[in-house]
Amino acid sequence: MQAVIIIVVILAVLLVIFTLQNSIEISVHIFMWEITNAPLVLVLISCIVIGYLLAAFYFVPKIWKYQKEIKQLTSFSDELKELHELNHKKEETLPKEKQNIDPEGITLDDDSGSNNSFFTD
Repeated sequence: MQAVIIIVVILAVLLVIFTLQNSIEISVHIFMWEITNAPLVLVLISCIVIGYLLAAFYFVPKIWKYQKEIKQLTSFSDELKELHELNHKKEETLPKEKQNIDPEGITLDDDSGSNNSFFTD
């Protein structure tokens, strides 16, 4: 918290120095309007603020869109985790004979002990 206060004080001092160094008055022409005797500092700071606001208004809809996508993906991820946990609980409750079944549903016997196999001829 103290670091934030120090940074704000430093920025305020820099703003005062900037204001004192750029205290000349200028005329600003915007389309058909003319603003005379406007301080240069006021013009510069207002341009910076207007630019910041325009950028913020431009990105707000995109930020809302991304937040909506994040919510959807988070809920989908939670659903997948629940299904995964249910599947593991289901596998744990199956008897040992059923857990060793191949993906096709057929258990394969080990015929290494018998000599009447096709490959042993």
